[in-house]
Amino acid sequence: MEELKRRIGSRLRALRQDRRLTQEKLAESAGIHPTFLAKIEGGRRLPSLEVICRLANALGVPAAAIVSAIDEREGASPKDRLADEIVMLLEDSTREELELVRDFSMLLLKHRDPRNRADPTDQ
Repeated sequence: MEELKRRIGSRLRALRQDRRLTQEKLAESAGIHPTFLAKIEGGRRLPSLEVICRLANALGVPAAAIVSAIDEREGASPKDRLADEIVMLLEDSTREELELVRDFSMLLLKHRDPRNRADPTDQ
């Protein structure tokens, strides 16, 4: 249970910081006390599903973006974790945004140096 609290807290903190929100501002938007949010982010409290949904709404992300920390595979490579993070970030993208990301990715693949194909983090 402690690991679960830590993972959810870390994910929540990262999402908040990515949006350049203070704990106070996020707590206010979600209708919770800032001290409670600090305890969640610090891995000392496990939020209820209702609180997770309120936090997700305040952050503008699906609740799955917060609870996906539960499903992180312990043995997953850094490359797999990064791919999972990219998928999560693109969840709410429009079709046009996804097409832009696809086209950019294809351009990167077309022009990459074949000598750089092996990713040492996969090992």
